[in-house]
Amino acid sequence: MMEFEQALETLANFCNRLDSGELLATTAPEALWSVRSSVTAALSNLLVWHRPALESSKGIDWPYQCLRNVHPLLLSKAKGAADDWQRKQAMLCLALLPFPQQWQWLFKVQELYPQEPELQAFLTAERSAIREKMGHKPQHAYKLRHFIQVLKKPRSHREKGVLRIFSLPYLFALHGQLLDPLSERYVLYVEPPMGIVFRHAWWRFFAVLREPAVFGVSSREDRKFLQQQTGIVPVAIAHGDYMEDLHQQPVQPARKDYDIVFNATYDDMQRKRHGLMLRLLQDPLLRDARALFLGRGREANVAEFRRQVADLGLQERVTVMANLRRMDVPEQLSRCRVGVHLSLYENGCRSIYEFFRADIPCVIASSMGGMDLTLFNAWTGIAVPDAQLAEAIAAVLRDSQSYRPREWFMRFSGSANSSRRLNEILQGWFYQWGYAWSEDIVQLGSSGASRYVHAADYHQFGDDFAWLLEVFNSIHDDCWTFTLE
Repeated sequence: MMEFEQALETLANFCNRLDSGELLATTAPEALWSVRSSVTAALSNLLVWHRPALESSKGIDWPYQCLRNVHPLLLSKAKGAADDWQRKQAMLCLALLPFPQQWQWLFKVQELYPQEPELQAFLTAERSAIREKMGHKPQHAYKLRHFIQVLKKPRSHREKGVLRIFSLPYLFALHGQLLDPLSERYVLYVEPPMGIVFRHAWWRFFAVLREPAVFGVSSREDRKFLQQQTGIVPVAIAHGDYMEDLHQQPVQPARKDYDIVFNATYDDMQRKRHGLMLRLLQDPLLRDARALFLGRGREANVAEFRRQVADLGLQERVTVMANLRRMDVPEQLSRCRVGVHLSLYENGCRSIYEFFRADIPCVIASSMGGMDLTLFNAWTGIAVPDAQLAEAIAAVLRDSQSYRPREWFMRFSGSANSSRRLNEILQGWFYQWGYAWSEDIVQLGSSGASRYVHAADYHQFGDDFAWLLEVFNSIHDDCWTFTLE
């Protein structure tokens, strides 16, 4: 918790020193650089790794409110300070920290101060982080439909198409020039694979297109951040909302084999918080609960989790399954009574919608970033702070029959319903931007490498993908090669 307390103090001191005028009076550039770096680290600690502690103390919105409080002062300095030094330092604050219109300020600083060492260090670190992410991926050849999806064909200069981008966002940060030809033909619908978008300034390249890019983000927090960036239209539909509808539910066994199911990758256990779930199973309220852990993951990570289970003496109550085929997951879920999800951040987490589809109520940590907490209600489950999780899980287990998650899913969510909602939203924006709309988008899915629900939909866009392949193959980068099949 020392790290958490230090992060609170770092951010508070930064805002207080700005408000008093002390900080911008500092004349040593390396000192201000150090301050901004410390604030960036503090924000990551507070809004990513220590979200539960932040929720239970200051509240999740507190860091954003601190920045909002000093934003008018920085804005006035950046636009009108007589002192060139103060003007530049104010602009660097606005460009390198998640203030309103941060991405536009970052472009402006690049234009006015291209050789600024702090800016160059930021850009170098950004590129290095992206290259590192790509280096960890097992493949370097990518099928186009595994990260983009044509939803609607462009018909003329008066009727653009719609292109969905659901993976490999780093590609567009390294090669921002790709976006101009794409946006000439398509309105872009972008789904950040994870929430907490304030950390990922590489999304700024989507904010300078002819029409705003439409961003699908589930949480109010992320939508609020995006609304402060020029050139972005956030919508509250993403990823898990497009879970494919199973019209025939798996047969429910007469007796449930598991009380709790926890479905999350073993390759990211710190973020998904498998350890917390194991601790909850030791709580007196859950000491008799049987749990099923599902998820994908490398063999070594799955083996490590099995060791953790054995070390805690939980192997008689915990079953660990890994790397099931997607089609086999619903049958396993039908054997469970309550789903639990504890991730620190997501974006429209698919596993939660899988629980609902399988008629399993769900308990989540309310501090979770990237989720719409209004999804948790009398039909579907409960979102509670960490301190209340054991009690909430026990309560839902006692009363699980009163929930109606599958009925909620079939009425209000799923691929067909969510695709219709997105279609209505996009149609409205097309009209507002002066474009015709003669046909609707195809149905979106959330599963697998390709997100087409109907195979025929992919094939009808053959000429679009041929054109897209030419565009993507126009870039030359050792990290990527692109194919159609």
